[in-house]
Amino acid sequence: MMKLKLSLKKTCCLVMAAASIGGMALAASPQAVYEEAARNMAAHPQGSYTIQLGMKMPFVGEGAIVNTTDVQERPFVVQSQTKTTGFAQTVAPKTAENKAYVVQDGKKLNAYYNADGTEKTWQKKSYDLKKSTPIADYLTWDHNVLAGVKSVTAAGGNDYNVVFDASRIYHPADKVTWKKEGMTDEQIRVAARLLQGLQQCGDVKTVVTIDPASKRITRISLPLTDQLRSLALTLIDEYGNNDTDKAAAQSFVKLSELSLTVDCTALPKGTVLSVPEKVIKAAK
Repeated sequence: MMKLKLSLKKTCCLVMAAASIGGMALAASPQAVYEEAARNMAAHPQGSYTIQLGMKMPFVGEGAIVNTTDVQERPFVVQSQTKTTGFAQTVAPKTAENKAYVVQDGKKLNAYYNADGTEKTWQKKSYDLKKSTPIADYLTWDHNVLAGVKSVTAAGGNDYNVVFDASRIYHPADKVTWKKEGMTDEQIRVAARLLQGLQQCGDVKTVVTIDPASKRITRISLPLTDQLRSLALTLIDEYGNNDTDKAAAQSFVKLSELSLTVDCTALPKGTVLSVPEKVIKAAK
């Protein structure tokens, strides 16, 4: 009897060990976890996205530009709001708040925005779509979300280190595609210069947080000082007023620290997005 008990005990231990080893073997790799979450986000982007560009600037202090974008799949409506916090309040009116709406109207994609940061002046731009099919119908799960991803490794908890290959950011052949899509020669020149500048900064390293229950991305953190600095310097060089102002602005940017975070959450229960009637009537 004693031998039988010992045998059963050993058997149970072996079964538990095998189950444990099997579970470890079946556990999804970091890349698979990221791929599934990214595919889910691409197929169902509905949610609220808070994008915060943090800045630490000499003589001015710390602050941020915060954009909140709400996306509704059916009917397709995007509502966006951008405001400044921290140091920016000393250089921008406290009431300044840029808002925008994008809505599908059959074969048109209408965008409404208040470029002056007030509710008084609204402008409208319309973009032609090939079909009147709801945009949500084109959102699928089979996107190649790993294109450009160099590596995915576990960072502890629900965090993953995701590195994007800088060599995939831009290729000269992209210019042909941009031309077909209707970009002007000047737009193509500036876009190519911006992307080449980013490419020279090296691979983009991010920390991505994934909720294991919903299998969706909840946060993306990017210490993008080098990349964002490159963008800023190029834009200043392209659109600055004169050489003196450009040099001053570029020196200021070179001393600044920049970071970017994107928080992704579900839309509050019961939320129905639409373009306010007053905005439609006021848009020119």
